[in-house]
Amino acid sequence: MLSRWNTACGVSLHAELVGREWVKMGHKLTVFAPKNIRPVGEDEEYVIRCFSDEGDGEGRPFLNPEPLLTEDYEIFVAQRIEWAPLKLLKEIFPEIRRRAKTVYVIHERKPPTNPLFYEFEWDAAVCFDHRYWKVWSRIYPGKLRIIPYPVPRIRRGDKLSARKKLGLPLDKKIILSYGWAPELHINPVIPYLEEVAEKHDFIYLVVADPEAIDRLERRSFMLIRSERPALEKLYTYLHASDLCLIHKQPEEVREGEVVISSSVLMCLGALTPILTSDTEFVSTLDREVIKYRDFEELKAILLKILKEEYDLKETLEAAEKYAIENSQTRIAEKFIKLFEELRV
Repeated sequence: MLSRWNTACGVSLHAELVGREWVKMGHKLTVFAPKNIRPVGEDEEYVIRCFSDEGDGEGRPFLNPEPLLTEDYEIFVAQRIEWAPLKLLKEIFPEIRRRAKTVYVIHERKPPTNPLFYEFEWDAAVCFDHRYWKVWSRIYPGKLRIIPYPVPRIRRGDKLSARKKLGLPLDKKIILSYGWAPELHINPVIPYLEEVAEKHDFIYLVVADPEAIDRLERRSFMLIRSERPALEKLYTYLHASDLCLIHKQPEEVREGEVVISSSVLMCLGALTPILTSDTEFVSTLDREVIKYRDFEELKAILLKILKEEYDLKETLEAAEKYAIENSQTRIAEKFIKLFEELRV
């Protein structure tokens, strides 16, 4: 698989969830990954960092073709090659196709403008839902399959033990936000959370990327942790919290773009209620999350949750059902089934 790996990114998360599951199933995996940015964990022995999606440090594309041409594989899965050095990859792609069936996983919000992107011939292409299908079925006619974005397997946790492990207060309501773009996803909600804090006591726990920490606004009701937690650590934070707040700005999505929120799906398996803005990012989710249309509705919902006047049972039941139906195990199995069909 050619993909980002072990980095804070939705493409990387998808690759890790299905890739590690393939390894658990007994399949041999080799990951051709770029030089790491925003690392969240140590690489496994099967990860080879052999190209860059940000140039070589001097703005030039970089790809070491040797691993792609010498490693043993029957299936070649690529995730968002738009970020890879396309010209260099194209030079060796005929040899890759000679030795393996090729599958492309579409993460692009819309078809790229680079004509080189369309010179790659895939045996199959995978998209996440009907919205992507509507756009990409014209580009990959007869080759496009829908396989939903995976959710980490359900991990149930104990709030008290999670708080003790993280050194968090045991007797206060905690609202969690996590991310690396505070100017988009955290700072805009702070004034409204401040209004709520005047009416009900709570802690706003923000786990922020160390590189973004200086861009984060601060208030007295906030508790800030500067780190990029791996998934297990993030789930401990989620288990310690009463609510996860994931804010997205509507203007983050331009007309004609199709998006999903990997942040929401990443957190769903913790079974901590998720409160999120009603945008295109979560248009395919319904009862699995709690949505607010504007900041006034955010304040109203948040106050009801803090006062325990909001019934979260239906939300958590729907989230659990979705997490089971789209678990990383089931999605990994769907990919394996596709690979087997391609090899017939």
